[in-house]
Amino acid sequence: MASELQSEFGPLPPCFLPVGNKRLFHHQLALLPEGARVVMTLPEGFIPGPYDTQTLAEKQVELLYLPTHLSLGESIVYALNLLEFATTEPLYVLHGDTLFDALPQTPDLLGLSQVEDNYDWAEFNPDTGMLNKHHSDQPPSSELIANGFFSFSAPRALIRHITQCKWDFIAGLNGYIAEKGLTPERFEHWYDFGHSHTYYQSKSRMTTQRAFNEMSIQGQVVSKYSHKKRKLAAEANWYTELPGPLRSYIPQLLGTQETTESFGYSIEYLHLTALNELYVFSQLPAFAWRKILRACSQFIKDAANKKAQPKPTLDGLFMAKTRSRLKEFAKQTPLDLHQPIVFNGQLRPSIYQLAEATQAQLPGDSGQLNVLHGDFCFSNILYDFRTCNIKVIDPRGIDGDEQQTIYGNSLYDIAKLAHSVMGLYDSIIAGYFRAQLDGQALNFDIAVTERREQIMADFTQLMASEFGVSESQLYAMQIQLFLSMLPLHNDRPDRQLGFIGNAYRLYDRLQSCTGAQL
Repeated sequence: MASELQSEFGPLPPCFLPVGNKRLFHHQLALLPEGARVVMTLPEGFIPGPYDTQTLAEKQVELLYLPTHLSLGESIVYALNLLEFATTEPLYVLHGDTLFDALPQTPDLLGLSQVEDNYDWAEFNPDTGMLNKHHSDQPPSSELIANGFFSFSAPRALIRHITQCKWDFIAGLNGYIAEKGLTPERFEHWYDFGHSHTYYQSKSRMTTQRAFNEMSIQGQVVSKYSHKKRKLAAEANWYTELPGPLRSYIPQLLGTQETTESFGYSIEYLHLTALNELYVFSQLPAFAWRKILRACSQFIKDAANKKAQPKPTLDGLFMAKTRSRLKEFAKQTPLDLHQPIVFNGQLRPSIYQLAEATQAQLPGDSGQLNVLHGDFCFSNILYDFRTCNIKVIDPRGIDGDEQQTIYGNSLYDIAKLAHSVMGLYDSIIAGYFRAQLDGQALNFDIAVTERREQIMADFTQLMASEFGVSESQLYAMQIQLFLSMLPLHNDRPDRQLGFIGNAYRLYDRLQSCTGAQL
């Protein structure tokens, strides 16, 4: 992986980079025909997490570990020599940093795409049908380059040519072309995730949608539309009304659009990674996260300097809302919310009791109101590694009474941030958990690595030192948040079980840090 990407995501194989809240290999595997034999090569020493390992096993992907010092040509020969396959069996090669809208199933193809950037590409010579090495310090001789997809009818011939060319992949490829021939196949839609700026450009062309709104990216502009007009109007109002000193934390609002059916607004597109993708998918060390979390903390402190008239608001955001949402959830679930839960084999209070038991651990409400983001979780926080600052998107802009406002109690932003750091909310959204329900018995598992435990400990210490919020208060607020969001995910019963299981995981941690049965 390119060094500039490694500085942001840690030492990941390219196919493990985050794209659309999942790893790139998910998108790549979706292109392959049903029943095809699939081999993924990974560097020795890299160990996929348990849920990635399970996913790859379920998709019957063979993992082949290669020495890290090998060149591309050496890697291909090394891998093919380890694999058993018939001499007549065709071979399809897709580079780990490469994605297309579709893949042809024809052997002896050479994938080509047009480029505008200057990297060490392999250029296509239309006169000879072969490839020339291009170095970035020289002007390109062709706009068409090899894009990372190749297919071969005779893999043994490829091995022979690369070996004869002393492991030089391009020279070996040209030898194969001279003997067997490769038909140029031009791909108009090529997503290149191999370099920092091509990674962000490719991501911007792969948009995501949520249930309540639609999002589109055109060039440097992101537009959101929704039939829930009040919600998006409140977001746009937050961007508009934000005081000047805080505007460095947001993308530029470019305009609003309203029809009788929908409301929309446009902001500038920022080529930055959201913290949820970094937290779930990267391998950044804990010390790098200290800097990121300090930047998040600085936003909360700066927002707290812009105050409004004091007013109690926390009960409407925690306990009162949790009770109301649980009544709604009780109509959706086969669970009896009044009966105890057997959580991972241990008897625990009912879901209603869990909500009530954590009320006493919630922080007190001073009534202070100041600028509040309102949904300050990792998916709405972008990090700039060059400036070490954050940008925030998708503000709530509505208070507990459903009124437009940019103000609220900072404890709610702290709770939302803890929701991602300690609560692992984004791991559940990404599907990195296991939950199984049998009657009132719930088995739940979510991976918490030693590195992540250190990040949580650093975060707990930061919240205590900067805002005077204790570990037990952080856990109590998160439990309330997980329980209150249950009915909002009625379309995903698996995710609802994940939220319930996680609430009990946090409850166990709350008891450990208070040293008492709640």
